[in-house]
Amino acid sequence: MIVTEVNSGPKAAYALTGTVLTLSVPEVGSVSVDLAEGQQELQRLIDISLDRGYQHLAEGIGAWTVATIVIPPIESEVYETDEVDPETGQPIVGVRRLPLDMSKVQLHLWGLPMSLSNTEEEI
Repeated sequence: MIVTEVNSGPKAAYALTGTVLTLSVPEVGSVSVDLAEGQQELQRLIDISLDRGYQHLAEGIGAWTVATIVIPPIESEVYETDEVDPETGQPIVGVRRLPLDMSKVQLHLWGLPMSLSNTEEEI
């Protein structure tokens, strides 16, 4: 996975278990995304954001973007089966989906809001 820090400041913590990416913001919560399940025919962008009060972390566009995940499109390969087309005598080919190539997934981390720590201290 390609990880890029977009700007300065503290970032959300992240952990990768297989194809499941978990992003965490201390004292706010965490969000897990199964990258393989999220893969589509076209490249997919997933934003992880904080709400207006910086109390909840969720998938989607919110008040403060914490991370942007870029999942590459589904890749497939053509392979020859053991069958032969009786009309042409040519091998019959099939198409299979390849597993998600984690080296092509991108994680862009954005700095957390400075007021997040102030809000946490006041509560």
